[in-house]
Amino acid sequence: MRCVQWMDETMLSMITERLIAPHPNTYTYTKRLAECLVGNHCPDLPVVIARPAIVTPTFKEPMPGWVDSLNGPIGLLVGGGKGVIRSMHCKGEYQAEVVPVDMAISGLIAIAWRTGTSENRPDEVPVYNITSSSVKRITFKDMLDKGRAVVHDNPFEMMLWYPDGNIRSSKLVHNIYVIFLHFLPAYFIDLLLLLCRQKRFMVRLQYKIQDGLEVLQYFTTRKWNFRSAKFCALRKELNPVDREIFFTDFEAVDDDEYMVHTVLGARQYCLKEPLSSLPRCRRNLKILYVVDRICSALFYLFLAWMVFSYSETARQLLDASTEYLSKMPLVRSFVSFGDM
Repeated sequence: MRCVQWMDETMLSMITERLIAPHPNTYTYTKRLAECLVGNHCPDLPVVIARPAIVTPTFKEPMPGWVDSLNGPIGLLVGGGKGVIRSMHCKGEYQAEVVPVDMAISGLIAIAWRTGTSENRPDEVPVYNITSSSVKRITFKDMLDKGRAVVHDNPFEMMLWYPDGNIRSSKLVHNIYVIFLHFLPAYFIDLLLLLCRQKRFMVRLQYKIQDGLEVLQYFTTRKWNFRSAKFCALRKELNPVDREIFFTDFEAVDDDEYMVHTVLGARQYCLKEPLSSLPRCRRNLKILYVVDRICSALFYLFLAWMVFSYSETARQLLDASTEYLSKMPLVRSFVSFGDM
């Protein structure tokens, strides 16, 4: 903080990476600074640190699926549903630490009530992890499979390609998919826009998407263990009325139903796409599916042609196998029959 007071922007940019280590970005670094400041005032003030997991659309308040931002998982959901994001570096077997925003807010209110009404102040600042990992487990792969199924049933408008992205645990494999499925189509679309004298945007959009993915992939490729026993015990201290008003029962959330509300909420509240367009979008999705499969088949045929056209070894193997088969009695008789 003292460095920022006298260094200029250029100097700060040069030392940022060393300054924030081992934090991956300034976002997590500044959160750590804030926690240190709060901890310094713990003995004198009734303070507490609450750490919500990755925040997702609402479970039921003010309405199911409400969301007003494309940051975080919703941006990935929309990008994948539009056919723009086709690959993500992620360990699918790892726990997905997410929490609906209305349940996170209810948890913050309950934590503030508990801290404000406590007669004894602890020597160290209390920490509450607002997560569901201790009572409910869902992996990144489970979330992807559920989200893909729901998007196929409730597709978005203006899809650029068939939504069929996937997660890759290998960084190398992911980068190969990014080149062929993200940047090459983006440059092709921008070329068409240039020829039509329209404003180009796809390549610029892909670079922004990659920057966002780099931030998120730091957390999706590492295993995290958040202890939330203290937060779960807090719910039991509420009376039945408050427990219903400030709802934080993660076990009561139906994942399949919640994912449907999430996709429909992203359609309505972020993209402003009415539900009346769903029948037309479903028809467009079927067309994109056929086009995607045809293009995939043509691409693999083109690769096979390239291999056999420019590989002397491949041609020799093909000639040798053909010569071997021609010497077999059954094959010779079949060829002779065909020449008749």
